[in-house]
Amino acid sequence: MDEKKEHIIKQVGKMYLRYGIRSVTMDDVSVELGISKKTLYEYFKDKEELVDQSIGYYMKNPIVDFECFESSNAIDKFFLYRNHGMKMLNLYNNNLDFDLKRMYPQIYKKLQEYKKKKIYEQNYRILEQGVKEGLFREELNLDIISRLQVGRILLILNTHNGIFKDEEMRSDKFFDSLMDYHLHAVCTEKGLQYYKQKLNNVQNEE
Repeated sequence: MDEKKEHIIKQVGKMYLRYGIRSVTMDDVSVELGISKKTLYEYFKDKEELVDQSIGYYMKNPIVDFECFESSNAIDKFFLYRNHGMKMLNLYNNNLDFDLKRMYPQIYKKLQEYKKKKIYEQNYRILEQGVKEGLFREELNLDIISRLQVGRILLILNTHNGIFKDEEMRSDKFFDSLMDYHLHAVCTEKGLQYYKQKLNNVQNEE
């Protein structure tokens, strides 16, 4: 990909993440990036193409590389996801999904399918790892629990569903409650002991 085009896509993706899609116009992009609209339209025929390529870029190149979590045990990974989730919610404008669904339904559908797949795969791998480590119960149905996690995350972490308010989701207590509920359901006694010690250490550091 052309270096300048990639730079535009990356920066516009961050603008969408923070402000939503509807409120970011092509004029806004031009001003923010210090490029002319003529140059912008040389790379993208319209806003829909810019939205599509920006979303597509971050699907292939996520802001956080979860591969760097591979050396951690299963419970440690939940804490890493917790920290990532809190940071993302402080950047994320919940209107992004709403705007996509209303204005660009095909792009929205593609993004939702991507989210479902990634959430399922990440949770399945962690559960599988935790069982092998003796931290999670071996009789767990990993497929069902992973699918439940997909539903919980996509439903709960969207204020437009009316379950939690935006300010509620931007607190440490919110994420700790989600994690506590989940880990008490899947952990062995060994896992619970490790989790409680880890939580105590993390909360004392914050």
